[in-house]
Amino acid sequence: MQITIISGSKPAGRVEAVVIGVFEGDKGLPVASVLFSGLESKAVSKRLLEKEFKGGKGESLALRPEVAPSCEVIWIVGLGKREKFTVESARKLGGQVLRKAKAEKWTTVRVDGEEVFAAAGKDGVQAFFEGIRLADYKFDRYFSKKKNSNPAVHKIEFVLAEKADAASASAVLRTAETIAEGVILARDFANEPPNVIFPAAYAERIRKACVGTGVTCQILDEKKIQALGMGGIWNVGKGSERKPRLVVLEYAPKTASVKAPVVLVGKGVTFDTGGISLKPGKSMDEMKFDMSGSAAVVGAVITAAKLKLPVRVIGITPLAENMPDGAAQRPGDIITISNGKTVEVLNTDAEGRLILADALAYAERFKPRYVVDIATLTGACSSFFDHLASGLMSNDPELAAKLKAAGEKAGERLWELPLWDEYEDFIKGTYGDIQNISRRQAGTITAGMFLKHFGGHSKWAHLDVAGTAWGQAPREYSAAGATGVGVRLFVEFLRNGL
Repeated sequence: MQITIISGSKPAGRVEAVVIGVFEGDKGLPVASVLFSGLESKAVSKRLLEKEFKGGKGESLALRPEVAPSCEVIWIVGLGKREKFTVESARKLGGQVLRKAKAEKWTTVRVDGEEVFAAAGKDGVQAFFEGIRLADYKFDRYFSKKKNSNPAVHKIEFVLAEKADAASASAVLRTAETIAEGVILARDFANEPPNVIFPAAYAERIRKACVGTGVTCQILDEKKIQALGMGGIWNVGKGSERKPRLVVLEYAPKTASVKAPVVLVGKGVTFDTGGISLKPGKSMDEMKFDMSGSAAVVGAVITAAKLKLPVRVIGITPLAENMPDGAAQRPGDIITISNGKTVEVLNTDAEGRLILADALAYAERFKPRYVVDIATLTGACSSFFDHLASGLMSNDPELAAKLKAAGEKAGERLWELPLWDEYEDFIKGTYGDIQNISRRQAGTITAGMFLKHFGGHSKWAHLDVAGTAWGQAPREYSAAGATGVGVRLFVEFLRNGL
């Protein structure tokens, strides 16, 4: 699919559909002259008045043009109140346009970009392009016969009045497409079946994805993991025939203004049976998504490199398959993390925090500026927010504020939960330093409290994406399955939040 930006004159040639956004309360079509002649614009405005089109959010109307020979159909989209139109609104609009084009079998579409640019600026235009690219995603590589699908959208023209605006839009289009590539990489990794993506195979996939990007990739095998005393990673992964790995990525541009890196840590449980604390069979197949945090970190580091961001970034992702064979860890075991802290394993299904503990401890060797981990960690977080937000916990208010601001702009919202000292008692050990679960409530917070023991020496934050990492139904710009959550947030944080 080709996206082109047109400005300075009315676009030439005929397309199948023209898309125009109208805000609630606006009179007529104030910017339709970008697309139509004065006569055509008046005719469309008259038709809208006849149809009593209000421009409300979710409202739309298809018109067969009477005097507009440049297209077969004009699709009018209600954008709601202008003051409520955000960058995320523009991203959703891009997805809406692409999905409508596919549903109607439009292969060529022309979009009036003036209202998006006026209401949400360059950031909104970038988000609009992201929405188009992300809504075009599908994961269908394992069908023996490809499903019949609607014709692909071949071309989308984005029309602006001023050449200066178009030049700016061209720059953000390149950025949007690079970011979308990072999200799609993360989605592809997470959507792969667990017999294909297991620790060693996944580590090699990551290595190949880094080739030519300026990102270095180091893979530590099970022998190195044991030699480093990484009891969390080893004990979670030792019950599988497919032994664990630790992958360390680094992007270190000469242009970095600060030597201390931002370290991103992503949970990479390639499949989670729950171990000896076996999960119920229903929906266990979705536990292939338990490495979505890892996928987000890989996508974000590679995207930062492709965008040539002037910041040093380390990505650390522990990879393990949690299986219940005769060598697996048991409830009641006491293990030792690489920083010397001991953990009572009360439940082997609380395994993500164990592998993250070693990864967070490993992050300290880089003397980081910030450490942020991301994980599909607790079902309780999904119960809090469903798919609308991810949980945030941090020991640094400034870092938390920066991440929340990045999340709002990226369309990946965060909601902060407390790490009060009183919660420390919930995981206090009986026979070792700490327990890997609380016997009380507050499962999401106590998981964050556990991780604080290992990341809390730095300015650290924990993101729980259990409710946002995948979905069973398509959304505005996400197909069913992995969403790639975290990539856009991290890239925005690295671009503008430091």
